[in-house]
Amino acid sequence: MKTKMICFSMLAFWLSACSDFLSVLPETERTVANFYKTAADYNTAVVGTYATFKHAGLYGTGGGSLIWLGEVSTDNTEYGYTRTPVSAIGFEIDDLNYSLSNTYFRDAWLGHYQGIGRANAILDRIGEASIDPVLKSQYEGEARFLRAFFYFNLVQLFGDIQLITSEINDPYATASIARSPGTEVYALIESDLAVAGEKLPATITAANAGRASKWAAKTLLGKVLLTQKKYAPAAAKLKEVVEANVYSLLPSYTDVFAASTSFANNKEVILAVQNKTGQIGQGGGFYTLWTPFGAVSPDFGVTGGPGDGVNKPTADLIAAYETGDVRKNASIATSYTNTTGTVINEAYPVKFKQTGIIRGESDVDYPILRYADVLLMYAEALNEQAQTAAALPLINQIRKRAGLTVLTATTQTDVRLALEKERRVEFAFESQRWFDLKRTDRFVPVMTEKGYPAKAFQTLYPVPLRELELNKTLTQNPGY
Repeated sequence: MKTKMICFSMLAFWLSACSDFLSVLPETERTVANFYKTAADYNTAVVGTYATFKHAGLYGTGGGSLIWLGEVSTDNTEYGYTRTPVSAIGFEIDDLNYSLSNTYFRDAWLGHYQGIGRANAILDRIGEASIDPVLKSQYEGEARFLRAFFYFNLVQLFGDIQLITSEINDPYATASIARSPGTEVYALIESDLAVAGEKLPATITAANAGRASKWAAKTLLGKVLLTQKKYAPAAAKLKEVVEANVYSLLPSYTDVFAASTSFANNKEVILAVQNKTGQIGQGGGFYTLWTPFGAVSPDFGVTGGPGDGVNKPTADLIAAYETGDVRKNASIATSYTNTTGTVINEAYPVKFKQTGIIRGESDVDYPILRYADVLLMYAEALNEQAQTAAALPLINQIRKRAGLTVLTATTQTDVRLALEKERRVEFAFESQRWFDLKRTDRFVPVMTEKGYPAKAFQTLYPVPLRELELNKTLTQNPGY
């Protein structure tokens, strides 16, 4: 993953610079009137929309809302920090005791709508753009893909949400937009991804690493359909990705997440958040945020620590790995030796091990869509249609790569539970656990069985207090 798409936020408008596939424009005053004229303008706008992945409300270089809401709120990880007023918002997520003012909810809402706003601005104008037709089609496809991605996260996190499909320039205009039914949101998502699947390129060059291909659109659409329990169309869409034979499992699980694995050779990652150390603010913060609380920088080399204890693996997650599963050591360390030679028995993730040259910044990308996910989603869609025998070979591809024996379960129920376990250890720390448990209606049963105070209404997060105060037409989700 050495070639990166790296983006820098521009406070006033879009971005001032981006490496690799962006030709940097001269710095000048930019307005709506003189922007959106050339292919380079649209490229900059699209890159700026991808940059939303690094917003604090999304992946936030290892500490964004999707990390907290996708992992720490589940049985996978916990917050390993000391309980103080400063860390209270993190422990609200860990304890499943949410306040409406929690900044992780606020940032998730704001970050995703920021990305939607950027995508809408492109889509409102590109139809009339006089640019190369091939680029025009690609940029429209990317904007639709990204808008669908942002809306898909929002509708899962919050349920009914504001459905905004055009650019809004008045800062007060959204204050009168009510929540739309989730069914309408899903309809837009499906439509956008269907168009994106036709307009996006089939292959992405190394110079364009981080951009979505048609296979990313089809994979995401498969997940969208699966989430809505539309099993037959989900299976059909995911089958397209499998039969295209563009992506495959890497022989080594560790290599999937290694910075030394080039973009061209990583045939498993379909889309990832791009991180690049050496450019301050563009690397991932995993080895700072995810190493044990209290660990000092020298304990983890130049670039690691001091640890913040985010995403600390639970004992339950560690025990979920079968004997001989190579994914365990590739994902989790259960101790470390500090600079005085003392062994500290505390678990922490190593899946995105820091390799950069700047303290606190990793060169490892963070996957959003992987081929392993395609295989397991396809298996799930087949199993839910009582095609259990057809699902097993897909699951067993994952297990064989992990060094495990093949699954021999024969009933639909047994395969459901096997898929749940397989997904947990395959995608640990990839912000999928909460979404998986929600999709399969297993969040409350799984969490309560393990002693967590999970309630049925917590399969949706609360609408942020800030939004309720700014928009009196918004209503709160039940239970909050």
